[in-house]
Amino acid sequence: MTSDVGSSAPTGTIRVAAAQINTAVGDIDGNARLIEEWIGLAEEQGADLVAFPELTITGYPPEDLVLYDNFIATNRAALGQVALMVGDIVALVGFVESKDGKLFNSAAVLHQRKIVATYRKIHLPNYGVFDERRYFTAGDECPVLSIRGIKIGVNVCEDIWEPVGPSEVQCAAGAQIIVNLNASPYESGKQGHRVEIVTGLSHRNRVYTLYVNQVGGQDELVFDGGSMLTGPSGELIGTAARFEESMLVADIDTGSLENLRLNHQAQAVPQDVLDGIAVASVVELDVPLPAGRPLLPELSIHRLERLEAVYRALIMGTADYLKKTGFGKVAIAVSGGIDSALVTAIAVDAIGAENIVGVALPSRYSSEGSVVDAEELCSRLGVELWRIPIEPGHGAFEEMLREAFDGTEPGLSEENMQARIRGNLMMSIANKFGWLVLTTGNKSEMAIGYATLYGDMAGAYAVIKDVPKTLVYELCDHRNRRGPGSPIPQAIIDKPPSAELRPGQLDEDSLPPYDQLDRIIHMYIEERMSPDLVVQNEQALPEGGATEATVRRVVRLIDINEYKRRQSPPGVKITGLAFGKDRRLPIASGWQR
Repeated sequence: MTSDVGSSAPTGTIRVAAAQINTAVGDIDGNARLIEEWIGLAEEQGADLVAFPELTITGYPPEDLVLYDNFIATNRAALGQVALMVGDIVALVGFVESKDGKLFNSAAVLHQRKIVATYRKIHLPNYGVFDERRYFTAGDECPVLSIRGIKIGVNVCEDIWEPVGPSEVQCAAGAQIIVNLNASPYESGKQGHRVEIVTGLSHRNRVYTLYVNQVGGQDELVFDGGSMLTGPSGELIGTAARFEESMLVADIDTGSLENLRLNHQAQAVPQDVLDGIAVASVVELDVPLPAGRPLLPELSIHRLERLEAVYRALIMGTADYLKKTGFGKVAIAVSGGIDSALVTAIAVDAIGAENIVGVALPSRYSSEGSVVDAEELCSRLGVELWRIPIEPGHGAFEEMLREAFDGTEPGLSEENMQARIRGNLMMSIANKFGWLVLTTGNKSEMAIGYATLYGDMAGAYAVIKDVPKTLVYELCDHRNRRGPGSPIPQAIIDKPPSAELRPGQLDEDSLPPYDQLDRIIHMYIEERMSPDLVVQNEQALPEGGATEATVRRVVRLIDINEYKRRQSPPGVKITGLAFGKDRRLPIASGWQR
């Protein structure tokens, strides 16, 4: 990298841009317009090359949309239209390529109003939320672009996560810069791992690496951007901001690479291994060097504290789900508890208080404190609050069921009746006014089935579905520190959690302490540990963890409540393994863990 601001670019310098944009799956025309707009912005900044995220034209992930011929044809036509407005600049745009009855996750090289080359993704991920082998065929060629003698290897996402891959093939063919197009979803702590991968690639091959990532929410996934440029010594040169559209533009001086490589013992990769990956070819591109173009200043490195990154992910996921589904207003059942408080705060930050209606639905068991806390929360956040007591409906339901329930003891059915009345009312309100209901259940509850089907689970989007209860508390404290003021009343944070479905009910009456519960869930779900290993880890804690009986009870509750989770709304994924696409277990199963 060069940093002499105002001086002219030396020979061997190229200006590259990473355009991290927010595409929408299936909005092919809208995505094409967005690409064209950002190509124009890159041209204004004097870029020689601009790279866009993976599958830019279709949005990521398009899933089964790619099985429709008209979808593929429309995506290809849109790419052709984008190509027509590309002049001297080189644009790298992701699209779905169809050839000989096969589909490829491809990157098109656009230059001089043509598609001059295509790279087909070689390593297709098929784990977690990824299912690319269902749709795509792996590529077997690695084109290397040559711009004014500077060699650039282009590849896609998973291609750089393998220890030896297309980048090594391209570097063996002379690549000095690797450009990697990504749609890498957010999860807490992942950006640090990305930096390790990309800096490791640069250091291993003594190349510059431009990593461009998508930004925006798509169903349950959130893409956080964080595009970056890394240098041949394994240094992080600069990053784009996270959770927002932006463009990273940098001048790369490749002049020092030859000496650097001479003094570096490169990782020896057998030629037969390289040949087994793909075949490299060089594509010459005529990109003129602008006369007297001054060099850009050094890049900045943007960092986000853990809780702020999680909070921004929840905001973006919520905002984009509503925007991309065409809904502008939501209703939230505000109980005066901590979960609904956090969801309301996130919604306000995502779409504005004017687009939210809070609904308090007190029952005969609701404490006056909970009602007051709900009112105070909405007042501080500027949210309109409707108060609809459910006692008339509750009494009517009891009367209707009196004969059927005669001779039985009141229990969970009677308690859950209240939640179901509330769910019915929330859905009726949303149905009447064309709104969506945001549900308020957290990951701890969803894991063990501490939620009511057709009650508190009724809604369109589960904002904190992947947020453990202990993290809910942390995020509420974080939101208050964010300001302005403290929108979440301290009384809500301090009170013991309760569903308030019977007199004096507390969550701890039915559940282990949340710190224990969340540890067990993390080990069993996200770390995929056996129950025996979870027990060992809990017993090894210096302060003493959960008992074996508690661990096995929690594991059983997780296993038997898969049927509930299958009927829950989608929600923002923030952990390494969320319920849903990440974890696909049969409901009817005789396997005992």
